[in-house]
Amino acid sequence: MRCAPWGGESWAEDSSRTKLMAVHIKRILFVILAILWPSFGRAQAQGTAPDLVAQAKKEGRLSWYTTVSIPESKQFIDMFEKQYPFIKVDLLRSGSGALVNRVISEYAAKNYAADVLHGMSSRGGFTILKQKNILGRYESPEDKYLPVELKDKNGYWGSTFQNTFVLAYNKRNVKPDDVPKTYEDLLRPMWKGRQIINDTDNFEWFDGLLKFWGRDKGLAYFRRLAQQDQIFQRGARGRIQLVAAGEAPLTIGYGPHAQSFVNQGAPIEWVPLEPVVVIINTVSIAQRAPHPAAARLFIDFLFSKTAQLKLREMSRIPSRSDVDADPPRLIKGFKKVFQDIENENMSESIRLFQQTFGLTAG
Repeated sequence: MRCAPWGGESWAEDSSRTKLMAVHIKRILFVILAILWPSFGRAQAQGTAPDLVAQAKKEGRLSWYTTVSIPESKQFIDMFEKQYPFIKVDLLRSGSGALVNRVISEYAAKNYAADVLHGMSSRGGFTILKQKNILGRYESPEDKYLPVELKDKNGYWGSTFQNTFVLAYNKRNVKPDDVPKTYEDLLRPMWKGRQIINDTDNFEWFDGLLKFWGRDKGLAYFRRLAQQDQIFQRGARGRIQLVAAGEAPLTIGYGPHAQSFVNQGAPIEWVPLEPVVVIINTVSIAQRAPHPAAARLFIDFLFSKTAQLKLREMSRIPSRSDVDADPPRLIKGFKKVFQDIENENMSESIRLFQQTFGLTAG
């Protein structure tokens, strides 16, 4: 009988234990690989950063369809082209509806010109583009810095920045004690008779509040608001400019726009009426992007901390969780309801908005 060299165990027993441990290790590695493989596959599909840059360099350009103003767009283009001097950005700037119609027409004609589609989520535009298979999927490495509510789980969109619907008012024409603090305050008799400027296209604001309050309660409120004889005019910044000039004491508009007037010393202030409807400014890659690698690089850039800090300088509300708005109260400290990006019933909300306020369909 052979004696065991250590602790009473034989060589055979020690060998058997080693083999058993190897089996366990293999099983553990198999489980880990099964968990990580989907992420690894996506990373391989997108390509590592050096590969992506090399492909983008061969492409040499990209087309950016956006609703961002031309002066602001050019600043981002300058920043991007400085970082990637071998890529030329072709800018096409217009309103959301016009851009959606243009892309749809181009795809119908098999003219695949657009690479990056930016800011086309209003009026149900996102849903239309997705249904027509115009939107591609891309999960940027920068997505990890975006809150869950600001990115699509399937990679169809991410939010570069947000807009909030707030009440802006002229400090010279509205006494501190008279400033509305709730939506109900807008129904007070003192605000009747062309005292409130609203936008002919504030559909997402209307839709968001209908969803939060419920259709019946929401429509009952808006019908009462319609009796206040509001002024309706198109143009987000223009309406705030009119209030600053004293043309009317109140307007329902974007918080970042109102804050930019505050920063310039205009006699403007704003308050968040809860719940605050938050508009999500989406960016997507086009399904048939002619310059897919350059488009991905540009989307990565828009989500980068450098670009998000630039958005903050512009009084925008950045999307990254590690970049606060300036001031933070632009997005913090109040109850929010986020825009329903994939709202298939947006056309009905538009119809109800126009019907309730007696507006002609545009």
